[in-house]
Amino acid sequence: MLHFLKAPKPISRMPEDEIDKTFNRYRWQVFIGIFVGYAGYYFIRKNFALAIPDLINQGFSKTELGFALSFLAISYGVSKFLMGNVSDRSNVKYFMPLGLLLSALVMIFMGVVPAATSTVLIMAVLLFLNGWFQGMGWPPSGRSMVHWFSLTERGTKMSVWNVAHNIGGALMPVLAILGVELFSDWHAKFYFPGMIAIVVAVLIFFLLKDTPKSEGLPSIEEWKNDYPDGYKVKTKEEEEKGVTAMEIFTEHILPNKLLWSIAFANAFVYLVRYGIQDWAPTYLIEVKGFTEAESSWAYSMYE
Repeated sequence: MLHFLKAPKPISRMPEDEIDKTFNRYRWQVFIGIFVGYAGYYFIRKNFALAIPDLINQGFSKTELGFALSFLAISYGVSKFLMGNVSDRSNVKYFMPLGLLLSALVMIFMGVVPAATSTVLIMAVLLFLNGWFQGMGWPPSGRSMVHWFSLTERGTKMSVWNVAHNIGGALMPVLAILGVELFSDWHAKFYFPGMIAIVVAVLIFFLLKDTPKSEGLPSIEEWKNDYPDGYKVKTKEEEEKGVTAMEIFTEHILPNKLLWSIAFANAFVYLVRYGIQDWAPTYLIEVKGFTEAESSWAYSMYE
């Protein structure tokens, strides 16, 4: 792992009279960071769906574009699994903005370089890369939630945070419309949201913190006196050693039947969700007679 991505080690605890004030400020700062950051990821996730009608006008078939688009979903799924393991041992402050920045650069490249949308193969490769970088958004968000919010409050905070993807998904077509209006170029559906995403990446870099202990604070369990069943306080040596990817998989993922059941069910939810998100703009234009602007607004309202 790159040195700057490694999770920082715990530092000496700050004075007791500063802990409550600092903990409250930092955890809401982190919450805003992962909320805005994850919304930013959605600025540049499904832009290709809005560009499909334009690419059809360029001579591509729906089959070809569907094939290219499938690479986004495949790489995103694989990345969330693999990059989730990397995220567990990475510094959230760098990991989440980095993924957003790289994803934004891919979208900007697709918009400003003519060759990027010249063949199905090139589009498939770029969408694969975008999907991979998109997989760097959820894992650090979930990790931050666990470190900064205790067990009894986590469900409520997660439900609020989960609205971020709806807000980001709703703003993406609005940004796409605005980009086309500003630049008189359908490629702006790629590069204008990408530009905005870079701004978001810079913003969340200054908002995010890694763990409470890396900031001189106690763990969230200790601070809230809210310990899950079977909680075990780690020694300093155990904290510094960390947990390997193999240990996480074999001890916490592989034997967790509930987790696998939810994952299996969620796969079928995404069949419907992605089918609507990927093809709704084209359907509305070709079958319902919507203009591109009207289909984008409808897409936004869906979110």
